[in-house]
Amino acid sequence: MIFVRLRWSRLSQKTRNVLIFCAAAALILYALLFVTRWNTSSDHLNAAIYWAAIAGYEFFLLLFTLLRPRWLTTIIAIVLIVPILSASPFLPLAELFNPAPHTVVSIGPDFTSDRVAWGTGTAPTSGFDLVIYSHPSWTRFLRRRRQAAHYFSGQCDSSRAYATLEPDGKHVLMSCPAAPNQQPDAARSLVVKLY
Repeated sequence: MIFVRLRWSRLSQKTRNVLIFCAAAALILYALLFVTRWNTSSDHLNAAIYWAAIAGYEFFLLLFTLLRPRWLTTIIAIVLIVPILSASPFLPLAELFNPAPHTVVSIGPDFTSDRVAWGTGTAPTSGFDLVIYSHPSWTRFLRRRRQAAHYFSGQCDSSRAYATLEPDGKHVLMSCPAAPNQQPDAARSLVVKLY
């Protein structure tokens, strides 16, 4: 992107328009998916969309430095890009090439639960996320996030967390059983409304 920024004045107008359109499309697509809580069932595709949105943001920041006064716009762009520059290009790519394993279970006609591990492996710094998704009846490729729980391994046996759809179809029981070395009252269960 820095190379594109340095060569920007030498690029053809058509190439500039294509680059601007692609960067804007990536940002708009990610914003729409984020606001509506929709995503795809492919972790690789979700990571690629996220990475493209970050690349589009960084691309527009670099273009911002072309405005005058350049010394001021460059300082502003550096302040805005430094916090995300170190991790943002690499973390989504790590997820793209080595995604965490998921346990997807159908809990109703159009609902699935997705349990995915996070953290470094020790109890205080690891656990599992349990996310409830709904999907249109005509496809399983698209899904909408409806509810989620974040369990730490030190709280309960987060690797066995599960969800059960309540009979009314509007609530879900999210449960995390007690670990073998914990008291039975360490189990966590909560009925929550699907939003």
